[in-house]
Amino acid sequence: MSDIIKHLGIEEDELQWYHLAACKNMPVEWFFDDYENDSETAKQIDQMCLNCPVIKECLQEATKQKNTFGVWGGIYLTYSKASKQYNKHKTPEVIKKLRKIHGKSIL
Repeated sequence: MSDIIKHLGIEEDELQWYHLAACKNMPVEWFFDDYENDSETAKQIDQMCLNCPVIKECLQEATKQKNTFGVWGGIYLTYSKASKQYNKHKTPEVIKKLRKIHGKSIL
């Protein structure tokens, strides 16, 4: 594991969950405005999140705050709660996977 961390340019004692996120260095608007306005972008972001090694940590971090917006852990949040409006494009299969990861009450 330390070889991977070194390859990423991170000191092992400085490693944080977000250093391993699939979305690291991606345009932030993909997880806010683009997600809200384009269902195809939203579906692609959902798939990326479902394959992210830190999906649980991402949502946990977001729900610690009271005013979090955007996609965190594969779920679009508004004021740190799952948004019915911006998650309505999710298929039953995606919802099932997210519930398995985050718990049944998430969506």
